[in-house]
Amino acid sequence: MASAEQKQELENKVTELVVSRFGGDYRAAFKHYDTDGNGTISKAELHALLSDAGIGNRLTRGAWASGILAEMDTDGDGAISWAEFEAVFEGDKP
Repeated sequence: MASAEQKQELENKVTELVVSRFGGDYRAAFKHYDTDGNGTISKAELHALLSDAGIGNRLTRGAWASGILAEMDTDGDGAISWAEFEAVFEGDKP
């Protein structure tokens, strides 16, 4: 389970990435990292997103990805769907 600080860091850095590279469009960011086009972000795809957002380092990014999947993957399919992604990153936006 991630600490409140880790969750805040994740949200801040992903938001910064989405704003700077995708003009604030979370759906565009999701589609960009869904490299196989199957409608979900796998652990490997999540790893790329985390790298681009500057989260963790080469040694810790896998642990970050595993922890994020454990919390965000509410349907237990081993990947993050748009609905799961949206609930975390856009759910609290005005």
